[in-house]
Amino acid sequence: MKRYWRCFVCNDIHVGLRPPELCPTCRVRNAYVEVTPAEAKIMAETTALSPAPAMGPYEFRSAIEAFARDNEFRVSLDGEKVRTLLDGIFANEVRHGLKYCPCRLISKDPAEDLKMVCPCNFLAHDTYREAGECWCGLFVRK
Repeated sequence: MKRYWRCFVCNDIHVGLRPPELCPTCRVRNAYVEVTPAEAKIMAETTALSPAPAMGPYEFRSAIEAFARDNEFRVSLDGEKVRTLLDGIFANEVRHGLKYCPCRLISKDPAEDLKMVCPCNFLAHDTYREAGECWCGLFVRK
């Protein structure tokens, strides 16, 4: 069964049983999160991928927890906060077609907005460097 992976730093799409350890595009280690084929299709701007059922909040949470496992951060332990953020992420997917971070405003500039698909490249932001968490607090330093 094909699985689709997106690099949270550069949005590189990988199709396979597991993601590469090192992103071939941006060279970041353990940077892939599992995404739906529909999301991969939009990100890759191709029609070669077949549609599949959407990933629900439970599956997405499992995907981001697996993504965090091999990194210096984890999903927040605040269950209510995580549920609220996931609701916002999925509301953005319904409204805008991708799982945009719920804590940031979409600019309508596709190149800029791709930087805000959850999980975004929060490691580059001052919020993570200074406070140890992404913009919305979904991911926190271990």
